[in-house]
Amino acid sequence: MREELLKGLSAEQIAKLKQCRSSEEMLKLAKEEGLELSDDQLEAVNGGNCAAPLPLCPRCNRDEAVYIPRTDHVMEYECNACGYRWTV
Repeated sequence: MREELLKGLSAEQIAKLKQCRSSEEMLKLAKEEGLELSDDQLEAVNGGNCAAPLPLCPRCNRDEAVYIPRTDHVMEYECNACGYRWTV
């Protein structure tokens, strides 16, 4: 995640945004929290790919993965349930 785009957000707000599964959920949460997120901020939180379903975690088989943007174009994910990270 590009942390510089999330300046001004609390750790709790960032954690809540990471749990969102779509841009729509993020926008709803932002509204509830009284936040205004730019397109760049939304992309930083969800990796810019809201339409594709996220993979199941290879370790715990749960669907709580988040995409972690990287500059080398490798697809990296982290499971919110067990903390496991993997690349595709």
